[in-house]
Amino acid sequence: MRTVAGPGVQAFVLFCATARMSANGSQYYRKDGVRIVHDPYSPGMADKYGAPGETDSDGFDPYADTVGPGIYGGKVKRDAQGKVLIGRQYQNHNPRPGPIYSGEGYTEMSRALSSGPEAVKKLLELDPSLVHEISTGGATPLHMAGMSRKNQLSTELLIASGGNIEAEDTYGYRPLHRMASNNLDIGAEALLKAGADGAARTQSGETPLSIARQSSAKGVISVLNKYGFS
Repeated sequence: MRTVAGPGVQAFVLFCATARMSANGSQYYRKDGVRIVHDPYSPGMADKYGAPGETDSDGFDPYADTVGPGIYGGKVKRDAQGKVLIGRQYQNHNPRPGPIYSGEGYTEMSRALSSGPEAVKKLLELDPSLVHEISTGGATPLHMAGMSRKNQLSTELLIASGGNIEAEDTYGYRPLHRMASNNLDIGAEALLKAGADGAARTQSGETPLSIARQSSAKGVISVLNKYGFS
């Protein structure tokens, strides 16, 4: 996933094992140069997510390869004891059960990440437990750090504050997988320096390197190679 301008627009690589081309053999790329691993114009895409320019801002935009808070980083429903409610995820984008979107937009942590490390530091000073926050998509703050070039700058701070570098979201992605999907080399290196498993596999067998290759994430490929993963 990636952020283009802040928490209102997040880009997200689908949990696919292989990159796909359109029926005519075309490949699609985001504005940041990362390869889109699905065909945005495949049959049924518009029926599920809307036509170009008519997608749900809380959901998935397959044409820009972006997601909103309903999919990742958004506020979730909780029971009377504060426990996260698990069920059908927004738009059934991920068919696996996961935290249920509350419809209230991004979490405070997601917004702080898009502002930068100082905002994240202030939020953690108010509530240190937020380093373990769970948002839509099962994303922790370290997963959200892997959503944009700005977000990744808080990776070291989150690690130093006790963030789980091997936490899995509902896609089976760890923070390093998320960095790889978005070509975020600064965040990837911070995780590897902290001891993140550079060969960890997702539920579908992907590694950070295979994800980076699918996404044409050259910066992360270089970092992984530097740490012995090739």
